[in-house]
Amino acid sequence: MKTDALAASLTEIAGRGPSEALGEASRYVIVADLRMGDGGKKDELAGSKKALMSIFGRWYLPEGYTLVLNGDIEDLRNFWIKDIVAAWPELYALFDAFAERGRLWKIVGERDLSLLRLRSYPYELLHGLRLDGDKNSILVTHGHQASPPFVGRDYLSDCIRPWLGSSRPSMSKGKGLGEWERYKAERRLYRAASRIGMATITGHTLRPLFESFTRRDFVIREVERLFDKNPQGGDEGVVDALIDLCRREAKRRASDPRVSLSGPGYDDRERASPCLFCPGRIAGVRGLRVIEIAGGALRFARWAKADRESTRPLSGYRIGSGPPKSAPLPLEGTPYVRIESRSAAIRDILDRVEAFASDHDTVGSEVRED
Repeated sequence: MKTDALAASLTEIAGRGPSEALGEASRYVIVADLRMGDGGKKDELAGSKKALMSIFGRWYLPEGYTLVLNGDIEDLRNFWIKDIVAAWPELYALFDAFAERGRLWKIVGERDLSLLRLRSYPYELLHGLRLDGDKNSILVTHGHQASPPFVGRDYLSDCIRPWLGSSRPSMSKGKGLGEWERYKAERRLYRAASRIGMATITGHTLRPLFESFTRRDFVIREVERLFDKNPQGGDEGVVDALIDLCRREAKRRASDPRVSLSGPGYDDRERASPCLFCPGRIAGVRGLRVIEIAGGALRFARWAKADRESTRPLSGYRIGSGPPKSAPLPLEGTPYVRIESRSAAIRDILDRVEAFASDHDTVGSEVRED
């Protein structure tokens, strides 16, 4: 029943929210879960300030990208909005620069949902953005609709009105979703998106996903591909590094055996619908993570310092797609490089999502308003 309610909620969001047509010239950069704070020791984004300003100000803004802020941009559960604004004037000025060019969309998540009650917030607040391809669509929404108490509630409801009525920070002292709760939210989002036949880009769970697979899943697939390609060996250093990575992550997850693999683990079928994407929290241990749409392709990209990348054994390796087509791309005048981890053609993604959705009663085209 939760999957049915979530599917109906996503359909409502896709039908009522704004939409833009996707073309070869379309360029979007989608980020989630900045969780901006007061700039102090408890503000986990403070250490990424310089990188954020350099990368978005020197690359995505001049290159003509539309910036999509996909929820939980301000952490209003732990900080006052006035303190956040005072701590991040340069970043808000960068948001203004995108907005002045008509290239900014702001989607709310559970941590910044109370922005809806403010009268002076400078940007339009959305629950979702629909990007329409030739036959189907991509829905960008934060994804908190997959977790209680938001499941099945499209917009504002009696359940969350009292929560919105208070501007007091620190209303939630917890550390956020646990591993099991994240997996359940991902599974609901996967099943709902597959059912309505729409590729969905979310945030919320903080775990990077591409075509419904985690990085660990891609590593496993890449190990199998390399062994099938050359069972006698070859690329031994890469295979050994990938196996070591699998072992480390398996050991880390052993504390909660309920969490299955993603992808096919979300469903009973052997193959996964490529319907779920998530950049994860923007500031990760391996750099800044974003999802890009450009040139008719959807890409998972990561930005990191060049000196740190040179020490990583899997630096720039396109897990699941073989060796990189080019070296990490440096950003002139900064110490940062861009690494494209994974990429897929949007038309191919949407065709495969639609094929999986044909098993259900509802397909994505039913929520489009022509």
